[in-house]
Amino acid sequence: MDSETFDIDRDFIFIKSKKEKVEYSTPYLLLDLDYAAWDVIDRLKELTVQHYSETLFDKDNDKPPLLYVFGMSINGKQVYIKLKLKESERQQVLCLSFHYAEREMRFPYA
Repeated sequence: MDSETFDIDRDFIFIKSKKEKVEYSTPYLLLDLDYAAWDVIDRLKELTVQHYSETLFDKDNDKPPLLYVFGMSINGKQVYIKLKLKESERQQVLCLSFHYAEREMRFPYA
């Protein structure tokens, strides 16, 4: 994402699925913080190993099978971030979750 060749339309996929608990959905957080996709990318660039929480296996898509979960504090609230890295012609970052955390997260490297 720091590369000069990074193209938000081609290299970043932002999934904004709706959830039953609206206050824990990506659209709710984006409205609450007045964020656009570039704001999310700026936050993702800030992630370090201390923000890492866990790795999950994608039950819906095994290509690639790993999902990386991070968390960070934004305006005093913990935000749950789930990412997937996908190789195609270019490497793509899929942001599957970017919403307020429903429960306290653990950080093994913090």
